[in-house]
Amino acid sequence: MEFLAHIPLTAILSVLLFIASIWLLVIIMQKRSGYMFRAMVFFLFVLLALIYLQQSDAKKYTLNDVRLALFPETQPIYNYHKEEGPGDILASYYFTDPRPRINLSMDSAGKYFHINDPSSINRVLSHLRLPSVKSGVRELGSITGLDTDNFVYRWDDYPKGTLIIYRTQCRKRERLDTFNCLERIIIKKKYRD
Repeated sequence: MEFLAHIPLTAILSVLLFIASIWLLVIIMQKRSGYMFRAMVFFLFVLLALIYLQQSDAKKYTLNDVRLALFPETQPIYNYHKEEGPGDILASYYFTDPRPRINLSMDSAGKYFHINDPSSINRVLSHLRLPSVKSGVRELGSITGLDTDNFVYRWDDYPKGTLIIYRTQCRKRERLDTFNCLERIIIKKKYRD
């Protein structure tokens, strides 16, 4: 369904006009007068909509543009506070409820959660006016084998230094919903070898 969001409305209306014309032709050939009025109204509606789009600047619009115009996306509100330092820590961001939800994928063993798609992380980083990450990472505990590294994710190639993210479990009581969310983000200085 995602590919339909980027098809121009004129192309979609052209296909609908073709279907409406075939439907109208079949009804006329079968002499079904009960459906003839409906088919003609649908055909004329699609035809007029297509003519309007061809004549206006709206011919470049897609379904996604219409969806965003009718149902604009609300920007999430993140409650956090920022601390700078000490030592090798450049900045720390601590989140409070409602914490940002993050998308994770469970590994085949069913023990660790990995970030395969970093879009949920990049949305938060963009809100904090920080550079985005280019790829997902594995849960640090799956790499080190240490229980203290569970719920931790680290990007060593982050532009501002080393990015470390801590996740936790969040609950929405009114919907009895449990999900993974961000607890804090830490950016550490890079050390040169």
